[in-house]
Amino acid sequence: MIFSGHNVTIEARAFATPVESPEIEEVIDLISGEVQRATTFIAAHRYSEFVEVRVAMREAMKKGQPRHICAICGTPVHLVANMRKRFFFRHKIEDGSCPAVTRSTLSEEEIRARKYHGLRESEAHKRIKGLIERSLRADPAFDTETIIQEKRWNAADDPRTWRKPDVQATSTEGRFAFEAQLSTTFLDVVVSRRMFYRHAGAHLIWVLASFSEDYRRMTTDDLLFSNNSNVFVVDQETVRLSEETKQFHLRCHYRIPSCDAGTIRDKWHEAIVPFSAVKKEIERQRAYYFDYEAEEAKVSDNELRGEVIAYWSENMTRQMEGRPEHQDRWLALKEKLGKRNIAVPDRPAWDSGFRGMMHAVLTALKGHGVGWQFDTLIQ
Repeated sequence: MIFSGHNVTIEARAFATPVESPEIEEVIDLISGEVQRATTFIAAHRYSEFVEVRVAMREAMKKGQPRHICAICGTPVHLVANMRKRFFFRHKIEDGSCPAVTRSTLSEEEIRARKYHGLRESEAHKRIKGLIERSLRADPAFDTETIIQEKRWNAADDPRTWRKPDVQATSTEGRFAFEAQLSTTFLDVVVSRRMFYRHAGAHLIWVLASFSEDYRRMTTDDLLFSNNSNVFVVDQETVRLSEETKQFHLRCHYRIPSCDAGTIRDKWHEAIVPFSAVKKEIERQRAYYFDYEAEEAKVSDNELRGEVIAYWSENMTRQMEGRPEHQDRWLALKEKLGKRNIAVPDRPAWDSGFRGMMHAVLTALKGHGVGWQFDTLIQ
């Protein structure tokens, strides 16, 4: 956790933290039917994962398919964060019928009207729109006639529904809406645009004027962690490179996971990359240069493989396995393996087939006999 001024930046792999004494103490999961303590639900997720959960929860609510409701009044709820990035559930609508009060006198829409729309015409916002447009016009892959700022984009099936992206353009890859992220961009704005452009079969690309991994607002984290831990910046250097190479470039900030002494840790990286190298997913409405999810899964699998090998090397006999501490350790490994659809026995040392397989694997890995009464492979 990093404190800077009034901002709190949370490490991606740290666990999410609930507020103390939340107004809504329990919620009902409409999928499982379980009553869940709000603080337990929040604290069970890593921060980066939890940001994705809250984005998905808000999107489901906007579709009229809420995932959680207040256990007291049955009103749909969603996740919000305070200034210190402590999370709590908030009612979608508060009419005074529930003893849990989760809203201020100003609604989110009223606050947005006061802050968000006013800042959209700031000089900083005009500047980043100009940089995006210059970058696009430098790249012949984009149709110059389609590169337009602040023009209505009407839904094909409902002319009354529309958005006005900062910059829009069409290329050989499809139609794109580029939005400059502001420090006051509400999650509701992000989710609404994701849903609109997904329905339109178009790509939404969020662009920042700058980024610091040590100073991130909640609004930046909403974009970062729902975008496969990638975030894009357009600045004077990227524009210059775009115009020199005649290929649209972006500065990408992303995390790379690695295993350090049995613990997965992330390291931030930065690279200026061509837009053509960015992977785009319409259904999940995300764009990324580095596939963090795939790399994390690979690192996690390697870590788990090492845990299994270490356990078996130390506890390959029935006598050792019979000890409670060793049995508990194996059952914890079995649970992890089960999440990867790998079934293993409860008492592996007593399963001759499994025991033989593990001895053969370890023998092949180590180059000498393991678990057999032989010293060499030829024996």
